Amino acid sequence: MAILVTGGSGYVGLNVVEALARAGREVVSFDMTLPPPVAAVELSSLPGRVHSVDGDLLDAGALDRAFHAAPIEAVVHTAAVTSGPAREASDPARVFQVNVIGTIGLLEAARRAGVNRVVVTSSGAAYGESLYRPGLMEEDATPVLPTTLYATTKYAAERTVRRLAELWRMEVACTRLGTLIGPWERDGSSHAQGVRDNFGPHSQLACIAVAGGEAVLPAEECTRDWVYSADVGRALVMLADAPSLPHAVYNLSAGIDWTGDIAAWCEVLAARFPGFRHRTAQPGEVPNIHYTDRARSLMSVQRLEADHGFVAMRDRAAIHNAFADWVGQVGRVWYAS
Repeated sequence: MAILVTGGSGYVGLNVVEALARAGREVVSFDMTLPPPVAAVELSSLPGRVHSVDGDLLDAGALDRAFHAAPIEAVVHTAAVTSGPAREASDPARVFQVNVIGTIGLLEAARRAGVNRVVVTSSGAAYGESLYRPGLMEEDATPVLPTTLYATTKYAAERTVRRLAELWRMEVACTRLGTLIGPWERDGSSHAQGVRDNFGPHSQLACIAVAGGEAVLPAEECTRDWVYSADVGRALVMLADAPSLPHAVYNLSAGIDWTGDIAAWCEVLAARFPGFRHRTAQPGEVPNIHYTDRARSLMSVQRLEADHGFVAMRDRAAIHNAFADWVGQVGRVWYAS
């Protein structure tokens, strides 16, 4: 039996597909585009079997083809438009259609195929204004106050799938992801089919390091509730396989204080890539590293640990070294593709 991963060529999706293939599993990767060549090569070297099906999430026929590419036992739904302000201003309908209507269409396709378990990736962004207030973000206690269109659609999708799961007697879990760092992130703005407008500072720095350039950092560091991308892939597979889903919503992050992480990551890259240089922008100078948001409060990760025993990597040095290994082995080609 196989796991269907929507958005399988995207940042989160590729980490899920890799986790499954690394474990020797069968996986159907569904996306508007096939995996980029460097990813396809990496996946083909793993013991699992990956079927790639291209199609639009809004196309019911394409979804049905994905469900019939192999016998499907569960779905991990990662397909989304991760929109920034410019896209939200220029094409708000597409953001809503993919993130909400597309999610409904996926559950309908799963129901037609007799697949009962669906894991939906939501976002910590759904907490909205609460993220900028003191205290841990808790799934049922923290007010959900989304402000951006992206955050609003992710929360709308959460509530929608929970209601449909109740009506259709399906098992659904929604995961509010922290901000990913690690393998398989691409700058969506540089690709015609890009649906991810954000490009994290760790990946921005890795690109500059691979090119042997100089990073000019903002004067003040912005900390986020970061989590290693491979851990996210592993956790989503775990939820797809879980004997039961005691809760409908889970925060998924590392749950640690990341203060000073950008500076530490720069030092790791400088040791691995001798041509890489970094410094803080001078007054009036425009940095070439940018943050996509303000600093955020942390999300509580106790529920996922209590229900399923999952703990993401919390050793920052280990995370940096794992990511730097990937950058040196795969990232050189990935960031240039």
